Amino acid sequence: MIETNTILTEALMQALETMAFLTRMPLDEGIVPPENLVLAQISFTGPKIGTIQILAGMDFAKVLAGNIGALDQTDDETAFDAMKELSNVTCGLLLPLIGSSPADVFNMTIPIVQTGQMSPAWDQFTADPEACLLNIEGHMIATRLTTKQ
Repeated sequence: MIETNTILTEALMQALETMAFLTRMPLDEGIVPPENLVLAQISFTGPKIGTIQILAGMDFAKVLAGNIGALDQTDDETAFDAMKELSNVTCGLLLPLIGSSPADVFNMTIPIVQTGQMSPAWDQFTADPEACLLNIEGHMIATRLTTKQ
């Protein structure tokens, strides 16, 4: 699954840099897992079927929303919308990379967000070998791409 994680990370970083001017930093031991988790998820069908998940803390979601909208302050709803848009753009960038031909057609679902008790636990999510941990300017996030074909 290393190749899939690499492709997902590349698509996610392109989305973050383009829409929110956020960059990846090296993981270090001082960074702590986020609290108040937000899970953004989007699925796709076509020649390959799968789901992209991005798990982050509410602090990151608010930074993301502020950068996307050039806002000084953000509320929870704006943060949730930013996470949905991040998953949507990441999926759009990823699909041409996993398709076997430029003629491949994929369908994407509407992104959803889960928070609080509805979001998975950080340790459980990151224990999955398909999960990838990233340090985005001091905010730890985790991503996962699961495919069926």
